[in-house]
Formats: sequence, structure tokens, C-alpha cells
Amino acid sequence: MGKIRQLDDILSNKIAAGEVVERPASVVKELVENSIDASATKIDIFIEDGGMQKIKVCDNGEGMEEADARLCFSRHATSKIKDDQDLFQIMTLGFRGEAIPSIASVSHFDLRTSTGSQGTSIIYEFGKYQNESICDLPRGTQITVTKLFQNVPARLKYLKSVNSEFAAIHQYVERMALAFPQIAFHLYHNDKMIFQTNGKGQLLEVIANMYGIATAKNMLPIHLATDEWIIDGYISKIDTSRASKANIITLVNHRYVKNVMSIDAINSAYRAYLADNRFPIAVINIEVDPYLVDVNVHPSKLEVRFSKEYELRDLIYQGVSETLQQANLTYQPKNKTTEREIFKPQLDQMTLEMEEPVISVVEEKKIIEKRQSVHEPVLTYTYQDQPEDKKEDQIYSQNNVETIKPMKEKIYAKVQIHGTYLIGENEKGMYLVDQHAAQERINYEYYKDKFAHLDLTMQPLLVPLQFEYPMSEFLILEERKNLLEKVGIHLEVFGEHGYIVRSLPLWMKKIDENVFVDTMIQEVLHKNHLDVVALQEHAIATLSCKASLKANTYLSQDDMQTIFDRLMRCDNPYVCPHGRPTIIFYSCYELEKLFKRVV
Repeated sequence: MGKIRQLDDILSNKIAAGEVVERPASVVKELVENSIDASATKIDIFIEDGGMQKIKVCDNGEGMEEADARLCFSRHATSKIKDDQDLFQIMTLGFRGEAIPSIASVSHFDLRTSTGSQGTSIIYEFGKYQNESICDLPRGTQITVTKLFQNVPARLKYLKSVNSEFAAIHQYVERMALAFPQIAFHLYHNDKMIFQTNGKGQLLEVIANMYGIATAKNMLPIHLATDEWIIDGYISKIDTSRASKANIITLVNHRYVKNVMSIDAINSAYRAYLADNRFPIAVINIEVDPYLVDVNVHPSKLEVRFSKEYELRDLIYQGVSETLQQANLTYQPKNKTTEREIFKPQLDQMTLEMEEPVISVVEEKKIIEKRQSVHEPVLTYTYQDQPEDKKEDQIYSQNNVETIKPMKEKIYAKVQIHGTYLIGENEKGMYLVDQHAAQERINYEYYKDKFAHLDLTMQPLLVPLQFEYPMSEFLILEERKNLLEKVGIHLEVFGEHGYIVRSLPLWMKKIDENVFVDTMIQEVLHKNHLDVVALQEHAIATLSCKASLKANTYLSQDDMQTIFDRLMRCDNPYVCPHGRPTIIFYSCYELEKLFKRVV
């Protein structure tokens, strides 16, 4: 007897389900896509316990006749394609005929459908036909899925928490609402309405539902058209950004896809405007002849391939760049008066911190000279060359005895070139210093020393920080925000899916709080982990750069000498925090050799 055998339909469908149905969100995806393909204008999705108890999808689409309702449970039975030529011009979301039999093989599957006359009800349980009956139903289809994965324990045990599973469902529904603003979506969880759209075809209204009205007002429309491509959508202004690429959403013929090339093209256009690790919010739909795109790459249908990928990349980059160039991107400061009114009850309980004393370079020199004259311990201060009202001092101390930090080399400042480079000398030779890079290193070590130990002493904010996230991210944050509390970030729920932060730890005093807190939130969202040290390193490097002297800043002889002295007191005076050299040395021998004084 041979070893090869034909698998029965139930086992074949169960194997197929491993590809098509990974989690409850996969079930919702397949059923909703069928509803859209059936020309539904209203889709209601009912979820219980993250989809692990029940998933119900109801639509007002075309419905199915009795014969079609029976046939849809057979593998590779579909109304979407007829022959191999149809594979090259797919415009529907579902087309393989695998979804319903795969889902029915790992669940209790109740199908009710009607074309407007007599309705049909068919029930399958774990791939086995149970019964069929006539039902009274208006035009459309209702599918109820329960007992999901109960016959596949291995898959069941890898499901995540209720919030995580529902968040995945919510995120998918949000994506489909962006792709089809003309369809009214209603999403319920445990009988509570969580998300809805009105189906009026206004993409900006859907964006407002997801990200808030303030973000929607800060979006720019984009429209591009060539003989082969039509690109429409919205991109955010540069003062609205996120710490993750997850909010760059690309659609191809209204199909949500994860296309790295398109995302990178959008992101590249923003690099001239946004800081590192900041990304725009964008929703773009790419209309293309189906012959130029292959959607049959993966069973999940989340990946596509373009036949003219490089042309599309250049078009997207050019279109986004031109849209940004033509817009007024001036940062709009928030109205503090309005914000204070919103949070007025809390302001009465807040106190303002007094300004720190300012010590200038001249005052520092006077202090040193005075203490040297009376043989007192000498104090050495470091500061950041900012506007006068923002200078800050630092005293190096050890065991409460203030001392001078050792200097690696004594270099004597001589001259400044182009307001950017300093030249110094000593008995060893000549030194060239990039004043901005040197100041970055000085500031970096100052801040790193200051932030060495997290001071969780809290200081109240005059105006609380406000953050708003899509509900799919909000649900995950609710589970994980304890990670943020460990470092002093307390998220207080504000509105339906937003947060406010009323106070911050003192160690964040000089950091851009909005950007830094959002970065930490994204770290928690996407990694379920918070590497404060790494984030702090990046924040300190950025802060050091902003606080440093810029090119074409002319200095006095005393200021030049101060930079040399402070740089030589750094633990690592040789490179800036980003790895650029701060100082270049030419020995006396090398100088003589340059001028051919020696052989």
C-alpha cells in the first residue's frame, strides 16, 4: 500500500485555516471583506471578549441565494474570479474562496443570508454540516462565529489578552473605515459601541474619529495623477507627528496593505522637516490598473508587488514633497489661555518653580580668581551657550567637597575661523576644534551626569500635556501603562481615547516633554518594553545639540578658552554624541613636514 493519501476536506480546511485564520481579527477581516465585496453600505461588527467568545458581522449587501449559501462552504468556491485571467485584474478584497470553509473548520459557524426574499440559514460546527433551514431576514448577510479554535488547542493557547485581541480587531476596522469612508461601520465590544463612522464618504471625518479633531484640522490633502497612477489622501503638517511609522497607512485600490516602499517614500519626503525618530500621520490610496499590481502574494493579502515600483516610489516622494513645500508649515503655538481655562480647577493646586541663578563666563572667572587668591577650593562651572536667560551652571563635586575636574590637556586658544572653528596650541602642536561639536560633547556629559539617577520627584505642569491615540492603541496602553508609571509618567484618561499628563519627574525638566513622552508611549505600544536608558541617551544627545553653539557664532578670546578648557575636562572630549570629531591635532613634527621643514 502506498504512503501518499488524499486528505479529507475537514483536515484540509483546518490546515488552510492555519494560514488564513491566525486570531479573531483574521476572522473579522475575512468576513468584513466579503461584506464589502457584496456592495454593503452598512456593516455592524459585534465582538464579545475580544472575539474569543463571539464574532458577529451583519451587512446590508447583496446576500446569497440558497444554492450559493450551500456552495460557499466548499473549498475554493468563489464568485470573485472565473478563470486564470481574472487573477491579473483582481479588484475585490476576497477572491480565493478559502475564508468561509477555513473559519467554519475551527469554529461554530452560523450563516444567515437573503437576497431580499426568502432567507437561508446554514450551520457548521468544526467543519461538519449541522443543519439548514429557512429564516426571515432582510436583504444582506449575518454570520456568527463562536467556539473559535476550541478544536485546535495549540492555536487557542497562543491567543493574547482580551484587550490585545480586541485592539487588533479595532485596528483592522479603523483601516477599513479609512479605505471605505462611504461605508458606515459600527463596532461593538461586549454590547458597547466602540467605533463608528457615518458612511458619508468624507475621509477627513474618519481621520477625526481616529485621531481627534485637532489632528484632522492639521492634515493636508494630497492628489497626484499620471496615466498609470492616481494617488489621493491626506498627510499631516510637520507639527503633527508620531514616534512610529504605524500611522503611515497605505491603500492600494482601497485594499489596506503594508508596502514598505510606499511608506519609506512618504517618510523620506518628511526627513527634511522632522527630527529623527519622528514620523508623519498619512493616509493615501493608490489607484492603479490591476494588471500592474499583484495582490496574490500571501494568504493574508497584506502584501502586494508593483510592476513599476520605482516609478511609484518617485511619484509618491515627489507628490508629498510638493504638497509640503506648497503648504504653510509654520508651527502654530497652542493657545495657552484656552488650555488653562480647560484645566483651571487643577491650576489652583499647582506651584511654579523659581528660576535658577545665572552664572556667566565673566562671573565664573571672577569667582575662580578670588578663591585662588585666598587659597580656597576652586569651583569650576559648566554651562550651555544658549540665550542669556537660559544659561545654567554646574558645580563638579565629590563627597561634598567642590574641586576642579582634571583637564586632559591644557590648550591655549588663539583664533577663530569663519565663526565655526577654533585654533589652539600647546607645546605638542596645533589643535582644530569644531565649536558646535565640542559644545555638544560638553553639554552631553553635563546632562548625562545630571540624569545619571532618575529623580522621580514630580513637578506639576502649568498646562498638562495632552495625547490622543486611536482606540486600538488606547486599549493596549491601558494594559501596559504601569511600565510608564515606574519612571514617573502617569497617564490619566481624558476623553474617549486620550490621556493627559499633569506632572513630570524633575529629570525631564530640559527635555522636549511632548516628544519624549510620546516616544516612550510608542515604545510601550510596539515593544511592550521601555528602555529608558536608550531613550534617555537619545534625548540627552538631542538636547545637547539644541543647547550648543551654532556655526557662524563669533566668540571672544575668553569664550574660546572656556570651550577648550571644558572640552578637555570631558571624559571623552574626542567626538560629539553623534560620533563626529570635536578636535583634530597636528603635532609640531606634522606641521613642519607639511611645510617641508623636515624630511
